[in-house]
Amino acid sequence: MTLKNSELILIKGGAINSQLINALVRLTTSVIEIGRMIGSSLRRMVDKNYC
Repeated sequence: MTLKNSELILIKGGAINSQLINALVRLTTSVIEIGRMIGSSLRRMVDKNYC
């Protein structure tokens, strides 16, 4: 089946794909890890327990 240019313009792709999901999961994981590092640093500063 061959489509004309006017028909090709009307085609809409999928909004969510595996790359988008993977990027969101990585972003969430990075934010959680940064939060853990900051929380750990704050706890060490409050407890004055430096290495």
